[in-house]
Amino acid sequence: MNKTIIININGIVFHIEEDAYEMLRTYMTGVKRHFAYSADSEEIVTDIENRLAEMFLEKLKYDHKQVIIIEDVEFVTEKMGNVDDFDVDEEDPSIRLSTGAFKTEKKLFRDIEDSIISGVCSGIGHYFGVEPKWIRLIAIITLFMGIGIPVYIILWLVIPKARTRVDKMAMKGEPINIQNFKKNFDEEIESLKSGLKTARKEAKPAIHSLAKFIGKAGMIFVKFIGAIIILAGVTGLFVLGIGLITFLGYWNGNQLNTFPFNVVNPGYKSIITLSAFTLLFIPIAALVVFAIRVLFAHFEVSKTVYFGMLIIWLASLGIGVYHVSKIGSEFNEEAQYSVKSNLKPSKTFYLKLNPVQYLTKEDSIDYNIDPNDFKGRIILNSRRGQFNLPRNVSLKIVKANISTPIIIQEFRAKGPDFETALYNAQRAKHSYIQTDSLLLIDGNTHLQKGELWRDQNVHLILSIPESTTLFIEGTLNRYLEDYSLWECQPQDAKSDFLSEWIMTTNGLKCKNDSLYDQSRNKPEQEAQF
Repeated sequence: MNKTIIININGIVFHIEEDAYEMLRTYMTGVKRHFAYSADSEEIVTDIENRLAEMFLEKLKYDHKQVIIIEDVEFVTEKMGNVDDFDVDEEDPSIRLSTGAFKTEKKLFRDIEDSIISGVCSGIGHYFGVEPKWIRLIAIITLFMGIGIPVYIILWLVIPKARTRVDKMAMKGEPINIQNFKKNFDEEIESLKSGLKTARKEAKPAIHSLAKFIGKAGMIFVKFIGAIIILAGVTGLFVLGIGLITFLGYWNGNQLNTFPFNVVNPGYKSIITLSAFTLLFIPIAALVVFAIRVLFAHFEVSKTVYFGMLIIWLASLGIGVYHVSKIGSEFNEEAQYSVKSNLKPSKTFYLKLNPVQYLTKEDSIDYNIDPNDFKGRIILNSRRGQFNLPRNVSLKIVKANISTPIIIQEFRAKGPDFETALYNAQRAKHSYIQTDSLLLIDGNTHLQKGELWRDQNVHLILSIPESTTLFIEGTLNRYLEDYSLWECQPQDAKSDFLSEWIMTTNGLKCKNDSLYDQSRNKPEQEAQF
């Protein structure tokens, strides 16, 4: 049985047989002697020791044992290479392969030496063997798609940067051996010398001082912005959480039955709300964590957490898009049906917007009326319409060779198929009231309680005989087709001004003589010029 010795490599304790230890000591003595006169010899030797410790740990774990034997030292030193290998011709691939240049698996790191922001794109380029410019182009495209920023921030947080020579070699897939340690060291020294030479030629003391000042001021500014981001982000996350609970309570309690909330199917309410909440919450949370890392360099979060956040965010995006498309499919087909009604004959009609609005118990919530003390009240002279519904009433006045005026209500709606669209149109309600010559028109198409909004609207066609006089209130101008009431009223007229019109052989004409003459003569005056 061989004697066992306890050694310490890079802070890790190993048990090694005596003959294996002597081989390892001889190997490290040669390495230290070779790099003894290098400017950065201590750092190179430390990197080599770190790599040796990693390889011994991997070897012991793979062989399921606790003690390093001479075969392990031979295997590791063969992979690392010997200092004598520097004497061979490095341009000969066959010689280079015979000296331990084994293929190394690439690892994903951020390349901070070839970075525009953080080195994410260049690191991904090294990993997949693609030039960084193409990865950056893809990143810019995803930025305009709206998903680039949160994904980039999460990758920035998750992917470590290549700090040591071992990291840089693993990032590029280079064999991690002594030859490449020296090669990387020589490249760093050459780059440093070149940089110092250029700096001595081009740099000025004043510019150096200014750059130093700008750097410090920029760091202070970055930390200030980071503190603002953290404060605003934490506040936003808190508000989002409270808003989610409150909104779900009102929406699922059927207290938000108005547009645009009544577009969403009842079965999709909670899942769309949670999806929207997640899509907002995770990017804000990632931004807050990033700002904390900028302010506090030692703050670390598990990579598993970051990957979990990214997966949840992408899943929420997919779920949200899926359910929004399902709602969009509810508007595939359109259907309509008409209701024709006779009006009481009159030589003169007064057309006004109905100022009386009947409220339901649900409507009382919007007007801050106590629902316990609600008895079907009405609001007089209300011009706001039914909450915030899109304008869904239009009025067209046409001449007809009839003795009795008629009004046609064309109800339209949409649905996933024609039958459903027709059903939605039939359930829509619209009213008008005729009292002698007064015709009050409701400004909204009403939906029944709990009805989903599927673009229900009504198109009114008022057919009247020739020579009929109309007094039209200015509030109807937004509903009227083909005509503008502003052409038949003074400039300072109020919204309830009644402009006078008459149905002629050529259609509806303004009866105000001065205004009508001006509009009639205007083309002639322009022609004279």
